[in-house]
Amino acid sequence: MTHYPIGIISDTYKDRPALRLTTATLSALILPEDGGKLVSVIAASDGFEFLCQNPAPTYSRLAYDGSYVDSECSSWDDMFPTIDPYTPASGEYAGVTYPDHGEVCRLPMTVTVEGDSLILSCVSRLFAVDFSKTLTPEADGALRITYTLSNRSREDFPYIWAAHCMMRGSNDLTVATPYGEDAPAAYMFGPDGRETLPRDRLTGYRPREGAAYKFYYTEPTLGGFLRAHYGASGHSFEMDYRENASAIPYVGLWINNGSFKETYNIALECATAPYDAPHKAMEKGYCSVLAAGETKTFSVRVRVV
Repeated sequence: MTHYPIGIISDTYKDRPALRLTTATLSALILPEDGGKLVSVIAASDGFEFLCQNPAPTYSRLAYDGSYVDSECSSWDDMFPTIDPYTPASGEYAGVTYPDHGEVCRLPMTVTVEGDSLILSCVSRLFAVDFSKTLTPEADGALRITYTLSNRSREDFPYIWAAHCMMRGSNDLTVATPYGEDAPAAYMFGPDGRETLPRDRLTGYRPREGAAYKFYYTEPTLGGFLRAHYGASGHSFEMDYRENASAIPYVGLWINNGSFKETYNIALECATAPYDAPHKAMEKGYCSVLAAGETKTFSVRVRVV
């Protein structure tokens, strides 16, 4: 039996093994065998749940060659090295497809504990690339998530890392970003007239009918935060990466009022590049690349009130 330090305990989520990590202000539930998914974040004060969860009583696992959308498709997954599939036409990985919604969310993680930090790591099956994230409680109650991306190849590796953090939908939910209301944006999908739909809130839950749309702000920002606020309860959830804003300079938002899987959510997606896939980003003049032999490290602090 594995023994963990105070603040990390073995748990379950539905029928899946889980680890619960607590700070002074929050409790986070992680699924190490399911891509290290952060499946729940609740406020320590009253148990308020921030993340959008799949209501099915059993967990729908994502097989390595399975469909992300048809699996659990909830809460917070790490998208790496892409969101949309991408198949390079040349180079070391010519003809090798980056899986839909990335490879990391499909892989079981190796679990290591150092002090009060929980380290989840994996090695790609397709590329000479390693991924890890370290979750560490901080004195102010925040949960620091430190990502490390490593390229062991002799060739550069185009990639996108993005948070895929689905916030629980509510009529009083609003989101704040570093951008003004007139900041330029590019829409990935959505209904006609999507540009007139709000960028900071939901418009009401309508199963199978409510508008679902995603956009990226096309200008980089060093603002370094995303915030979801639930007005009725006063609860807020913040992704604070100001100290690493240059490493994660783009922001996407996915707003779903019910037409996608009858779910109600807003997804906060800070990212290393926009447009959901390396080739799409490069075609538009955006790029995030791990150089040959390079390791990149950056952190996101999760704070709740």
